[in-house]
Amino acid sequence: MITERAMLVAVHISLWTAVKHDRKISQDVAHQHGAHLGAGRYNKHLLNGADKLDALRTLAGQIRQYLYKITLPWSDEGLRLLPNELYFDLMKRMREFETAFEQGVEDFLLVYPGYIEQVKPELNGLFREEDYPSLDRLRGKFSLSLKILPIKCGADFRVKMSAEERARIAREIDADVRQALTEGTEDLWKRLREVVSHMVARLNEPESRFHASMVTNVAELVEILPRLNVNGDPDLNRLATEARERLCNYSSQELKKHDLLRVTTATDAADIVAEMDNILRNRDAQTKLVPVPVADPTVDQIFSHMSAFLEAPAAA
Repeated sequence: MITERAMLVAVHISLWTAVKHDRKISQDVAHQHGAHLGAGRYNKHLLNGADKLDALRTLAGQIRQYLYKITLPWSDEGLRLLPNELYFDLMKRMREFETAFEQGVEDFLLVYPGYIEQVKPELNGLFREEDYPSLDRLRGKFSLSLKILPIKCGADFRVKMSAEERARIAREIDADVRQALTEGTEDLWKRLREVVSHMVARLNEPESRFHASMVTNVAELVEILPRLNVNGDPDLNRLATEARERLCNYSSQELKKHDLLRVTTATDAADIVAEMDNILRNRDAQTKLVPVPVADPTVDQIFSHMSAFLEAPAAA
C-alpha cells in the first residue's frame, strides 16, 4: 500500500523580509496626486546590500529546490510525497541545512546594527528607528522546520456518522490519493522530458555554451527516478535506464569538443524524447477510447476494497 511506502513532508521557512509598508508616505503620495488612499502602497527596503540576509534567502531557495528534487507534488498546501527510500537522505540533508541556517541567522544578526547605520543616509528622510526590530525580536522572525505526516487513507476514516456519509468521504479521500499519485507520475515524465529535451536543444547548437548541468541534470534525475517512481511505471524506469546508459557517458565539455560524440548523443537524446512522446500519445489515446467506468459501489464494497484502491506495485 502506498501508505506504507511513502509519507508526506513539508518544509516551512520564515525569513525577515526587511520590507516595511510606510503608511505616511503612501498617504502623502495619494494626497499629492489627488488619489484615493488605497491607490497605492509605498514599501521601504529597510536594508540595502545586506549580503548576509541575501545568503539566507539563497539558502532558503536551495532547501526548497532540494525538497522538490527528492519528492513529488501532492497538495496545494505545500505537502510533498516522499518515498520511504529517500527518508534518510532527506533527514541527513535537512540536518546540514538546519546547521547552515542557524549559523546564517547568527552571522546576519552579528552585522545587523552595521547594516542599519549603513542604510541611514540612503533612506534619509524615510528612515525610522522604530522600523527595525530588536535583535531578540529579529531572531524570532527566522525559522526552519520540517513536518512529516502519514498519507491519509479512507479506511482509517472512523468518525461516527451515517454509513453512507462515511463512505462518501472515504471515497473522496481515496480519489484524492489516486489523483495525487497520478499527478506525481506525470511530474516525473515532465522532469525527464525536460532535461532530455534540453540536452537535444543544446547539442544541436554546437557554438553555444555547454554547461556541466546539461549532463549532470540528466544523471542526477535518472539516479533518483526509480526511487521516486512510487507508482512503479515500468516505462519510466526503462527510459531512465536508457537515458543513463546513452546520455551520461561523457561530460558537457567532452561533448562540445568531439563532434562525433555530440552528434551521436544528440541523436540518442532525440530518440528518447520521441519514444516518450509516443508512449504518452498512446496512453492519451487509450484513455479517450476507453473511458473509465463510473462505479456506484455499495457501502460494504467501498470499505472492503479500500486497500485495493491504494495498492500500487512497488517501484522496480
